[in-house]
Amino acid sequence: MQAKLKRYLPAIACAITPLFCYLIIQPHAEIGMGDDWSYIKMVQVLAQTGHIAYNGWETPMLGWQLFFGALLVKLFGFSFTVVRFCSVIEAAATAFLLQRTLVRAGLNSWNATLATMAFILSPLYLPLAFVFKTDVSGILCDVVCLYMCLRAVQAQSERSATAWICLAALLNAAGGTARQIAWLGLLVMVPCTLWLLRKSRRVLVAGCISWFIGVVFVVAAMHWFARQPYTQPQSMIPTRIDLKSLMLLVEYGVRSAAHLALLGLPVLLMFSASLRSWNRRAAAIFSAGFLSVGVLGIALMRAGKLHVLFAPFLYDSMTDSSSKRLSAIPALRIHHDGAWDLLGALLTGAVVFGILCLAVWLFAVPHRRANLQQENGPISWPNLGILLGSFFSVYVATLALNELQNGQLFDRYLLPLLVVLLLVLARYYQERVNAKLPPACVFLIVIIGAFSVAATHDMFALYRGYATAIDEVLSSGTPATAIAGPWEFEGWTQVEKVGYVNDPRIQFPEGAYVPQPVRPHRSDCSADSILSWVPQIKPAYFVSSDPGECGGQIAFSPVMYGTWIAPRTNWIYALKLPPDFAR
Repeated sequence: MQAKLKRYLPAIACAITPLFCYLIIQPHAEIGMGDDWSYIKMVQVLAQTGHIAYNGWETPMLGWQLFFGALLVKLFGFSFTVVRFCSVIEAAATAFLLQRTLVRAGLNSWNATLATMAFILSPLYLPLAFVFKTDVSGILCDVVCLYMCLRAVQAQSERSATAWICLAALLNAAGGTARQIAWLGLLVMVPCTLWLLRKSRRVLVAGCISWFIGVVFVVAAMHWFARQPYTQPQSMIPTRIDLKSLMLLVEYGVRSAAHLALLGLPVLLMFSASLRSWNRRAAAIFSAGFLSVGVLGIALMRAGKLHVLFAPFLYDSMTDSSSKRLSAIPALRIHHDGAWDLLGALLTGAVVFGILCLAVWLFAVPHRRANLQQENGPISWPNLGILLGSFFSVYVATLALNELQNGQLFDRYLLPLLVVLLLVLARYYQERVNAKLPPACVFLIVIIGAFSVAATHDMFALYRGYATAIDEVLSSGTPATAIAGPWEFEGWTQVEKVGYVNDPRIQFPEGAYVPQPVRPHRSDCSADSILSWVPQIKPAYFVSSDPGECGGQIAFSPVMYGTWIAPRTNWIYALKLPPDFAR
């Protein structure tokens, strides 16, 4: 019993990490942050009425995530903080299962723990672990499915393999209701696992039956979702493909690959050990790599797109003027002074250096295998390639179709690919370089994790400042419908008044969308950015971090909030808008 508990201690440590970060960050803010205002409103309605009611802002189905949030609301009462704690619990479960999954996938316990820590402490994942969005839920579903598929492949008996593959299919069918893209576990990983287990007829038959039941459930769930009022239908088939859209797709592809390499730096830079095996081939690879990057940089500079090769490469949808700290990596761009530009350049250089070091191990260092120290017999690379390679390829194709259709690709969409990247890099290092990742990897994870914690803390500090400034305006007797900014508050107010936002993509019920008059756009004002979506808002006041925005005048005492990333002292202003603004 003690030996078994000792085996699970690293996974338990990984699970505790998000909870420990929660205590440090104190992520409390009674206001919407990003898209989670819409989802939290759905939880509130579900807890009050027992019915799921969409409000026009949602593209994910949400599903079980709503019931989990409603359960916490029933137990502890409604607040944004209570609902968001669902994501913290899911992040802890993800960390535990991810560590065990990586061990099952061939990593020793040390390497699996570091790869898991690199993922959960990354500045892309950690901020999402404290807001009520679907990214964490989707990752959890994918990790659960992968773990069960690996257990099925490595099972010692047909009965055990049958149980694991059936559970993988059925649980992923239910879990994907939170985020539809998570159904790739059922649609891709489960069939690939069945192919690997095809020699066992009993496993194959039982697995196919479970898979069929899961697919029927998915079709029924999608049919139900399409019939719900105030949902946004999503098509995966691009309506138009031209040269411009293809060029933009290539650009997003380059930026996404660089962004993934940036997120994988704690493991990627460990391949710098190749410098000890320097030879002519290694020198040629480095020279060719730097030359290629230089030529590409010159070409992009002439095209005015040098930012494609400048860290952090890809930006999140929430890095607008009102919420630049929602994703921690784009926080590097908050201040355009020399220090931040220098840090971005150093990170870009680190990514290039790490990729070249990996290329040296791939093509210039004689093949050898390190001594493996694994708890389970490793799944072979070909079988792992079938299981994860298929998922990776289909997921990338899905992202490409989404980009062609919608013209956008958010950095958080890369999280499932980051899991695969860290697994492949860590296992390759373990087998080709050394049995254990070195202490330098721990150091990088700690440094990056500290930045992630600081940026997430600052994100919540910013929104607490918004909430305090809004409360000041409300306390003067001003109605919520007369306050603009941040846009999350406007969306919440709109839904409170009429039940849904005025989004042109809403097709059911017919006539729900009401076209709004075209407003003149002011380059110095973001207050009217979504007013057509929230026609109930007739702004007389605007809450902003810029005291001169929209030509407004400071009407209340500024709200000071402190951050850990410079500048340490910041202010939120409640501005009185010009009389003709709402016209």
